Amino acid sequence: MRVWGNPMVVGAVLLLALAAGCRSGDGGLQELTAESVRQTLNSWNPSYVKVMEVFGFYYREANPQGADCIAYVLLANPADKDQKLVVYEAHFKKLFQPDGTGQWYLTGLISHSAGLTRRQGWDTLLIPVKGGASR
Repeated sequence: MRVWGNPMVVGAVLLLALAAGCRSGDGGLQELTAESVRQTLNSWNPSYVKVMEVFGFYYREANPQGADCIAYVLLANPADKDQKLVVYEAHFKKLFQPDGTGQWYLTGLISHSAGLTRRQGWDTLLIPVKGGASR
């Protein structure tokens, strides 16, 4: 008798796997908003960073809790007379306390504007997200 060919057995195993290791729904996570990203970046380094546009968000599927996000943003340097606009990847991670509460943090701001083989930016940040995107 083939056990895995039985749809009831497969369904029961899937339900047990979901109950044991996966969070249902949003699991208490609040997604980042364009406004919270804008507030965080604009206040982090106002002499260098001004958010012109937030294009969107990419939540990595590899993280089942959805606590890893990249926001694609268009930035300008307010001190630059020419106001050259550059697209950056703003990397965010949600870090969890032992009690389960989480907070989003800006962990990196990377651009490939100097060419595909050259990454420029900051990749060792730990800036709390402003604007209520934590729970």
